[in-house]
Amino acid sequence: MPPPPGIQPPASDIVTLSLISHTNAGKTTLARTLLRQDVGEVRDSAHVTLFNESYKLLEHDARLLRLWDTPGFGDSARLLKRLKREKNPIFWFISQTWDRLTDKPLWCSQQALKNVREEADVVLYLVNATEPPEVAAYIAPEMEILGWVGKPVLVLLNQTGPTQEATVEESEIQIWRDHLKQWPIVSGTLCLDAFARCWVQEDRLMEAITPLIREPKTDAFKQLKRAWHQRNLEVFHQSSRALAELLTAAVLDGIEVRGEKLWERIGIARQELNKEYQGAREELATRLADRLVGTTNKLIELHGLEGEAARRLGQLTQEQFHLPVQVPEAIWSVIGSVAGGAMGGLIADLKMGGMTFGGGALVGGIAAGIGAYALIKSYNLVRGGDQRLHWSCEHFREQVRLAMLTYLAVAHFGRGRGEWQEGTEPAHWNTLCSQILDEHNDGITRLWKSGVETSALPEVVSRSAQTLLHDCLSSVLVRLYPSAQIGE
Repeated sequence: MPPPPGIQPPASDIVTLSLISHTNAGKTTLARTLLRQDVGEVRDSAHVTLFNESYKLLEHDARLLRLWDTPGFGDSARLLKRLKREKNPIFWFISQTWDRLTDKPLWCSQQALKNVREEADVVLYLVNATEPPEVAAYIAPEMEILGWVGKPVLVLLNQTGPTQEATVEESEIQIWRDHLKQWPIVSGTLCLDAFARCWVQEDRLMEAITPLIREPKTDAFKQLKRAWHQRNLEVFHQSSRALAELLTAAVLDGIEVRGEKLWERIGIARQELNKEYQGAREELATRLADRLVGTTNKLIELHGLEGEAARRLGQLTQEQFHLPVQVPEAIWSVIGSVAGGAMGGLIADLKMGGMTFGGGALVGGIAAGIGAYALIKSYNLVRGGDQRLHWSCEHFREQVRLAMLTYLAVAHFGRGRGEWQEGTEPAHWNTLCSQILDEHNDGITRLWKSGVETSALPEVVSRSAQTLLHDCLSSVLVRLYPSAQIGE
């Protein structure tokens, strides 16, 4: 049972992490991502954070995980000298009054170090990974300062850019590890970009912190770490279920159309039937696009994000699209930058309401005068066991890819980046998703057949879709992060 409001847990049940770095390295940005809420002020200038700020990362069973966001280091050499002579009350008085009036950056740095020395169980030292470690001259004096503080230090690499293949990321981390091993206080080095981190990387952070927590707080942190993982895992499961619902609806969706007469199959007097197929395809594409908007917004909400897509669901842009039901451009930017081949065709298909799949198959097919039977093949439509028109298995396979890429984009969008917005996603995601699709091809085909050919009950299709999506997303995360723990 948690303590009554306003009552702090005992000291042994409070674990404190202090986030510290050279000024303007992105501490507050990372704090926002970890907290899933906007805190402090983010600006591209030095010493934006002027005071130590305490935030509740997690509270569970009367145990508290707390994060301090501190002012950044400025002139580290001067700071170290000042801290070493602080025991003299005259100099302490000067540092608290004179520096505050005349040298605020130095005064802020003093406050940060006092906080770390008095409050921190573990120091999270953030570095800007856009520059090589040997170029960052501030690291050496700041490591000496942290050595004076005497608390265990984890180095976090920020501003690493979009996620990379595991081998590439590990080689870049190793460069920093090799540079930092000259300072014994550094207990580990991890990549945790405030803009592009994923929840499984937060688990890795918690694992790295575990051996650094000293008695009597070790049990409290173990419980907090487990609660942190379970909270993230629940978001993963809910996301998987939401995407499974998207695929279930897609595979069960169908449009009634009349049967084809023999002469229509060979291209005679087919104009009316062509219009019927065109209308069916536009309706299927419109429904699919509308469901995609809703599902993407649900993922955004589940991951503690905000943005145009979440706020403006249903507010349509007639100038950009050709259908009564339009889709915010931000939705397509989720995966548009990594799309290629059939995937790019699917996105164009959805944006244009079914008019452009495969580079304009519908419009081009009509212009070429092909028959209705061939025309539905170019539409990527098939007749199901119920005689309605459904998406083909090939088209559905690309929808599974779309679901995976959408999840990856949302799961890697750190709140520190601000409101949901379009961006360039890593190209290797598409390659990875292709591998996962190939490995799960039989399951995808069975799922499609159950809804289209055998008309299975919706609950049966839904269960199969949930199993498929969970397995696919788990495989993607484990490939991206080999140490990921997706199970309970």
